[in-house]
Amino acid sequence: MNYEKAFHSIDMEPMSYIKRFAIPVIVFGFVFSFILYALLPTLFVGPTQYIPALLPVICILFAVYYPISIADGKAAEIDNNMHYYITQMGAIATAQTPRLDIIRIVSENKDYKRLAEETIKIYNLVTVWNMSLAEACKFISKRTPSILYEDFLDRFAHGLQSGEDVNDFLSAEQNVVMNEYESMYEGSLYAIEMIKELFVSMVMSLIFLASFAVIMPVITGMDAILLMSIVVATFIATDLVMVVFAKSKVPMDPIWQQTGIMTDDQLKLNRSIPISLVGCLVVGIIVYLYGEIEVPIAVAMVFTPLVYTGYIAKKIEKGIRRRDENFPSFIRSLGSSAGARGGLVDEALKALRAHDFGPLTHDVNNLYRRLSTRIDKIESWHLFAASTGSNLIQRFSVMFVEATHLGGKPEVIGDIIATNFHRIVTLRKKRYQSASSLVGVLYGLTGGIGFTMYISLGVLDLMQSMFSSVDMPSGMSMGMVIYTDVGSIETLSLMVLFIMIAHSLLSAILIRVVDGGNMLSATTDFVIMVWISGVAAVVTTSGVASLLGIS
Repeated sequence: MNYEKAFHSIDMEPMSYIKRFAIPVIVFGFVFSFILYALLPTLFVGPTQYIPALLPVICILFAVYYPISIADGKAAEIDNNMHYYITQMGAIATAQTPRLDIIRIVSENKDYKRLAEETIKIYNLVTVWNMSLAEACKFISKRTPSILYEDFLDRFAHGLQSGEDVNDFLSAEQNVVMNEYESMYEGSLYAIEMIKELFVSMVMSLIFLASFAVIMPVITGMDAILLMSIVVATFIATDLVMVVFAKSKVPMDPIWQQTGIMTDDQLKLNRSIPISLVGCLVVGIIVYLYGEIEVPIAVAMVFTPLVYTGYIAKKIEKGIRRRDENFPSFIRSLGSSAGARGGLVDEALKALRAHDFGPLTHDVNNLYRRLSTRIDKIESWHLFAASTGSNLIQRFSVMFVEATHLGGKPEVIGDIIATNFHRIVTLRKKRYQSASSLVGVLYGLTGGIGFTMYISLGVLDLMQSMFSSVDMPSGMSMGMVIYTDVGSIETLSLMVLFIMIAHSLLSAILIRVVDGGNMLSATTDFVIMVWISGVAAVVTTSGVASLLGIS
């Protein structure tokens, strides 16, 4: 990414950016650093004296990198919509739609977001500034932050200048763009594997840090509570950074539909939330009144009712995935049948009702009933897409309706959509496999964290109990050998438990970020990892106590 395109992405000239943004940020860094040194001279001594000096450096790096980061974000947004974009253009072109009208139609699709903005610029350059379509495509290709879109526009401009038929060009581009999208998607999946290894390495390092934070106060006399507080903050910050990093790397390919229409499945999921919360409250009251359960197990029991919401979300999501797998065969059959009937989609749909499309069959029957009322065909397809719950079906079914409404060939449109749809579903299956392997890694890692940290607490408890009863010779104190008063073991145990719960929550969110599912389904993984933490805590504590003879 070069700076010329970066400044085009933020719609600012370089000098304007420097004057209005970069200089104020850098000046703020120097001024704030000076204020810290002037007002708090005693706070920054020893190694900490360099902290305020880092502020100007951070501000300079932020000012330099900000345009690039904005451009990269917009490029990712464009790349994540290119497969929809090229499919819609190819479907519309089958109706022999004029070239400029194709550009206008796709620019009006708000689902494309940044890609729609780039396309409307091309349309305005042609209609307002009287550029040729080829010149407008070249003009935007030099300014768009997306390499994928830049290459497409360059090929499109060359095809227009050489007189190539738009329909033939866009038909050939289906395979080209989808191959490039697959390469980008698989690169993101490789990044997920890298994130997995990086996450494991960092957590293992933090486990050793936590163990040292528990043991070191016995040797140095430092405050164990303070050291463990630092470990808690470091653990949570590391997990948060990994979640944000993973979110920036994985493809933006949501599974659930984005229409905003409240379906029966969405209503059922929403109703499950208060049920789970009330269940947590009831279990919490029971556990509190009983009062004889180990704290880690009691906490796990309180969170257990959240499994209900996770179960509902995962069940709905499983149905969405099954509908996605059946949609290509449905849309291809519908296109072929409609083509054989002279483009009559309603009649083709009536004939297809006899076929079984798995979980999609019920939605297909409802679609035919709505279309047979002849009230609003477009809205009927919108409701069909929403009822399936699938983002892919939502996006592609709209393309089919729009292209056939313009007079396109249903059999060709159906084949284009089915082929591209199937390729995306195949990519998603690879993503699900990657997420499944991550689940096993995080479950095992959670158990390892609990086992290691509670062993450290057991050793600390042993050392305190052993040396607190030792009689030292006159003139000597126990502090000359070992420090026995480093803090409450119960408090340290609660802090370790808090680390485990926070880690379980952020790990569950990381799993959902990787597989692209609904965040509410993360509650199941969260509860399982909390139970793993609780069992690890109780088993390790009792095992260490039995082994080391701690009462």
